[in-house]
Amino acid sequence: MEEAPSSSSNFAFSLGIDVGKANLELALRSKEDTVERTTVPNDSEGHSTLVDWLSKQGASPEETRVCMEASGDFEEAIAQHLYDNGYRVSVVNPRRIKGYASSQLQRTKTDAADASLIARFGQREDPRPWEPASAAESRLQELTRARQALQKEKTRTQNRLDEAEDEAVQKAHQNLLDEIKRQIEDLEEEIEERVEENSELNDQCSLLETIPGVGLQTAAIVVSELGSPEQFESARQAAAYAGLVPRHRKSGTSIRGKPRMSKVGNGRLRRAMYFPAMTALRFNSAVKAFGDRLKERGKEKMVVIGAAMRKLLHICYGVLKSGRPFDPSLHPGT
Repeated sequence: MEEAPSSSSNFAFSLGIDVGKANLELALRSKEDTVERTTVPNDSEGHSTLVDWLSKQGASPEETRVCMEASGDFEEAIAQHLYDNGYRVSVVNPRRIKGYASSQLQRTKTDAADASLIARFGQREDPRPWEPASAAESRLQELTRARQALQKEKTRTQNRLDEAEDEAVQKAHQNLLDEIKRQIEDLEEEIEERVEENSELNDQCSLLETIPGVGLQTAAIVVSELGSPEQFESARQAAAYAGLVPRHRKSGTSIRGKPRMSKVGNGRLRRAMYFPAMTALRFNSAVKAFGDRLKERGKEKMVVIGAAMRKLLHICYGVLKSGRPFDPSLHPGT
């Protein structure tokens, strides 16, 4: 749940961070609406420099809120560092910032302007505080991410093997493929063990496994990447976090682009929904009915799959939020 705006009076400063792979663009906004700006590297040294800079500005942890966009993995280290130093940190879905920019009629698109906008958003909207994952969740996330990376390498190696004509090259690719498969199996066993030894993770994954189409490995990704369902106010927000909301392109009445998934969000969570959604379109009554309705309306195959991925994540969110096993009657195919 979002906190009441009245709590904003507790903070004299709002720090907006535009997060990049290499740098962090900073904008520190005071209650008087004055803005101080600087840029630091997005590494451990830069993170320490940021905290020192805040101290020099008089922006203590007790008087400063920090707001940044979720940007893949690039925001995690600085969010953790600021949290460890006592700052109140919010990590916000980029779609919320984009919507806020539109409402403010912002036309300038630069890193500095983005940081200032994020600072103003944090100051006026008072987004929910971010909390780091538990040690068990972090370990599970590390394992599931390693497995996903190996799955991608497995696909690439299989493609190279299929294209190879030289027997020696084929043998080399086959040996590599066998090794990757072995490593994936080892990781899957480790993931299963980690889930079983933690009662909270086990309960969450067991709930998700009641959903037709969702197995343990997918459940582990959902739990580790989605985090607590309490951080989202709705299933739509959870889908937006994964970049599974449709993006419509429209100009006047003459130009209309086909809807596409936004793909702005957690790509690992989004990719984890693809094959389970394909299975759910066949064996999950709620998702199948939903997909059938879209097909009857003439929607293309990939549009149906994308919608099924979003529907399946909605169901995952609902099951985790309610703490109850999957009930198809609660998820009509509309």
